[in-house]
Amino acid sequence: MNSSSCLDKSKLPYSLLLDPQTQRAAAYTNTHLTITEEASKTLLDYAKAHTAKSAPFDAREHAAGMPNRRPLPAWATPEVQERLVLIWIKRPHGDAPEEEWQAIPPR
Repeated sequence: MNSSSCLDKSKLPYSLLLDPQTQRAAAYTNTHLTITEEASKTLLDYAKAHTAKSAPFDAREHAAGMPNRRPLPAWATPEVQERLVLIWIKRPHGDAPEEEWQAIPPR
């Protein structure tokens, strides 16, 4: 990305669904679309260092609400869902220098 458009920025990771026991994570865009079911260690480390907010995942609320929003990865069995944590990545402001946006690992 030389000069990221709004569309480019919207495709970058915004949140992760993390299993803290295995350190396995799925990554999602700011519109809750799946980027990958297997986030890289680089992305996981970045998200941990740039966490805006985190919260325990509520499987019942997810199923009752909008299950297509931030779809569960295939590896998120009911047992795993009990320990999942949602992490929101602190992203640069829209007009931040390009380097700040390029620092976010894409996967």
